[in-house]
Amino acid sequence: MGSGKTPFTTITSSIRNFLTMKLLVLLLVAGLATAMPRKGNRPNGPKQEKEDPSTIIRCMAENWQNGESQIKACRDCFKAVDETDEGLTKAKECVSQFLKMENEACATEIAALESFEDEEKGMAVIECFDATLEKANNERCLQESQSTDVAGQLTDGSMCVMDSWKYGMAYVKNATRGPGGRGKRPRAGKKGKQMKGQVMKLITKAHCNLASEGDETKSTECLQCFSAAVKLGKQGKGKGGRGKKEMSPEMVSAMTSCSEQHLNPKYTKCTTMMKDTTADKKDTHKCYMRVLVNNLVIKCSDGVSEATP
Repeated sequence: MGSGKTPFTTITSSIRNFLTMKLLVLLLVAGLATAMPRKGNRPNGPKQEKEDPSTIIRCMAENWQNGESQIKACRDCFKAVDETDEGLTKAKECVSQFLKMENEACATEIAALESFEDEEKGMAVIECFDATLEKANNERCLQESQSTDVAGQLTDGSMCVMDSWKYGMAYVKNATRGPGGRGKRPRAGKKGKQMKGQVMKLITKAHCNLASEGDETKSTECLQCFSAAVKLGKQGKGKGGRGKKEMSPEMVSAMTSCSEQHLNPKYTKCTTMMKDTTADKKDTHKCYMRVLVNNLVIKCSDGVSEATP
């Protein structure tokens, strides 16, 4: 392609122009935002130096096959870097030793960076790092697809990429909890919970809009049904307890009814999974998201004959 973009990157870029994909991305961003430690919400204990979440992600992405000790060694290497000339030399050594894929792909940008004060060249290095990991992740996700058609492969790839984002967010959250992973979890706070709630409403609206096929009345009735179901509440650990709260039986029943009444037939498979008490809840959630993603992929993949990263 003349622009240098491949079908997979073209489609993922085009999808972002659609409201529903923006909602998906927003959901992931909200998850990351609420997962990160905040000022005033840190575990009890000695004050810890801040660690860049992107560095944790890079160290994990490039060293996970060698085990947790290698990931830690990578993180410790970058923690020892300060913003001096010696620190820059140290940083480049860390990249060479632990981020081999990025070191090879971004050799030109790394060599051009001679001072931390050169923000433009520093940003060029970071952008190259991000593009390298993104491309590698896209390749891995497409290779893992079991689908035989282009739309199915791209849908598999998109779902895989979102799963990897979620995994990365969870990994960073656990890695920044404190020594030994002990201590209180960083809480999202009132604003974080409100944001997550609003995002979930938007995602529900996206499902309703898709199932209603443009009928505003049906979409509104669908959204009202799910809103009423959510108000039935959750059950589980109380304040100060550990673990997430689970949906109450009444809430599950109401949401299943809403899915059957308002989201079928497009979401029939997912509704069946909702009714099955033995079905894995994460798989059920993925089913709903897959329907949404697949619809967007189909809209954007017209004319694409091959799924490539």
